[in-house]
Amino acid sequence: MSGESVAAGQRLAYAAPAFALAFVGIPIYVYLPNFYTDVVGVDVVVLGAVILAARLFDAFTDPLTGYLSDRTRTRFGRRRPYIAIGAVPLAASVLFLLSPPDVDPLTATIWFSSWLFLTFLFWTVIVVPYESLGPEITLDYDERTAVLGLRDGLLILGTLAAASSPALVSALIDLPEGAAGERQRFFWIGAFYAPILVVLCWWCVAAIRERPLTSRRDHGGALADLSPLFENRPFLILLASYMVSAFGSNLPATMLLYYVEYVLESGSAELFLVEYLVTGVVFLPLWIALSARVGKRRAWIASMLVNTGAFIGVFFLGPGDVAAFGVLVFLSGIGMGATLAIPSSMQADVIDYDALISGRRREGRYVG
Repeated sequence: MSGESVAAGQRLAYAAPAFALAFVGIPIYVYLPNFYTDVVGVDVVVLGAVILAARLFDAFTDPLTGYLSDRTRTRFGRRRPYIAIGAVPLAASVLFLLSPPDVDPLTATIWFSSWLFLTFLFWTVIVVPYESLGPEITLDYDERTAVLGLRDGLLILGTLAAASSPALVSALIDLPEGAAGERQRFFWIGAFYAPILVVLCWWCVAAIRERPLTSRRDHGGALADLSPLFENRPFLILLASYMVSAFGSNLPATMLLYYVEYVLESGSAELFLVEYLVTGVVFLPLWIALSARVGKRRAWIASMLVNTGAFIGVFFLGPGDVAAFGVLVFLSGIGMGATLAIPSSMQADVIDYDALISGRRREGRYVG
């Protein structure tokens, strides 16, 4: 450990953009498909294919952005220029994506496809350098967990805000009935999100100073330069473990809305989602403290057992078992925050191992 602490204001300035960046998740994956198929008129099969293609596009842009970020040299640093410059086009892309014109289905499909790809492109331009900046803020083993834990805590809060945004807009603004009301609802979500994203990203850029770069510069190509990452055994172990953990935690989260509607036959899916996210935020500081006492690996394993193990009980529920499901959601939510924050901190540690054996700082490539 280096004993290097980070002031509370610095922690908050770094973590703040995560709150706004979380809006790219819930609206696009949960609310937007229904809006574009039922209101705008895009065919559901085409919409699904476009979303899949956009995520496959990320498989190329994420590593490429990490590679470029690592090799960037400016007086403002390697990461901050991407965050500052990418904020405006990302905000604009999301605003246009949430504000489609009233046109024929073909034009609406082109509109959706174009702005969705641009949204994910500029999201990558920001997020990969932004997450790469985190491990560089402090080299202290436990301080990293606190810094990245606050970031992931605000990510969860941002997800909660995104999940609540349609209901919030309806409560604050008198919307007309039908398709016109739905169009206005999504416009106001975008109008609220866009300036917050820009302000929080620019606050981070203004408040955080990057660590002076002392490692030698890479000269290999993008593909050749990725090969040393797969010689880093701790990274491979973490990557495989995180993939298994992601399946265990994301599948129940993705199926939550369907399970509540079709198995429990309840209309309270959004309430369970809010319960899950709030519980994760509340218990996250306890997991951070536990990881400092027993170690990150043990704390992470314990959080996964709690997060995924609680859902074993859903196999025994049926129509009307809403109260029992609420208990299981609460128990699972206890471990949810740690399954995000602790692996992020461990990722920073395996990047340090790479720097030790290679003499290079390649946070961007590891994050990408």
